[in-house]
This record gives sequence, structure tokens and C-alpha cells, in this order.
Amino acid sequence: MGHIQLPAATYATGSYASMPQAMADLWPSETLILTGLRDWLDAVRQGESPLPRLRRLMTGPGIPDAALSVDHLLRVIARSARWQVDIRCARCPYLSRDEQRLLCAAAEAQAGLSARARATLQSGLLPRQGAEFALASLEGLGRLMRSAGLILPRRFAGQGADQPAWL
Repeated sequence: MGHIQLPAATYATGSYASMPQAMADLWPSETLILTGLRDWLDAVRQGESPLPRLRRLMTGPGIPDAALSVDHLLRVIARSARWQVDIRCARCPYLSRDEQRLLCAAAEAQAGLSARARATLQSGLLPRQGAEFALASLEGLGRLMRSAGLILPRRFAGQGADQPAWL
């Protein structure tokens, strides 16, 4: 994994950092979520229950119950997404636009900015009702991650913006 800087001021001041395009540039907290998303999809494609994989993944940082939040989030997305959501395979070194949106929404939810997280989810990804259901999962995931010291950085998708480009 590449060198990761954790600028405390980015989270504390409410300013945004740019959203990385490569998985190697993510914070460990973001990598955990992205790996969970990708593992879930891989398990479903193989006809397996995704919960055992997710539980193993989330047990490492001490939050095995986070597996339920990720599972619920992706089931909501699978049932209500406006298009086929682009979640990449585990070996892909790059993030899709949809993965970036989900990471951004998770960070906003963890920061207590539910309206922004909902807007990010609704910006083409989910209808209003789907975003509401997904938001509950993201808020629960955010609380569990925070309890384990896993903070998600707030980011935007473009240069020079003071909020996510898709809001």
C-alpha cells in the first residue's frame, strides 16, 4: 500500500481533500469499506452468502457487526439503484465513480452530515426512498468504525470545490 498521510485538519475543519482515483491512495478506513463492497459483490456472484466474508474482514479491526451494515447497504443498492452500480473486482487498483460516491456518502454520514450523505446517494445513484434506507446503514457503519478509531476523510471529486462535485 502506498504512503498515506492522515491530515487531522482535513476532518476537523470540515474542508475537503480530493478523492483519490487509486485504491493505494485511500486511508485504511476507506480501504476497509471498499474491500467490503468488493468482497460482498464477489461472494454474491459466486452464489455464496457475503456475510461470512464481511464478518472476517470486519473482525480484524474489531467491528464484526459492521458486516451487517455493509450487507444491508448493498442489498438496498441492489434493489433500488437507478443503474447498474459499478463496483469493481477485488484486484482492480482503481476506484469507480460509484465507489467514490459511496465512500463520500459514508464519510458524510460518519461526520453527522446526513443531508449531504443523502444528497450524494440521490445524485443519480438511488431514488429518495432507497437513499433513506441506505443512509441508515451508512450511519450505523460510521458509528461502528468511529468506535474502532477508523475515521473516514471527507472528500470531493474535483479540484477547487468546497463540497463533493456530485452535490
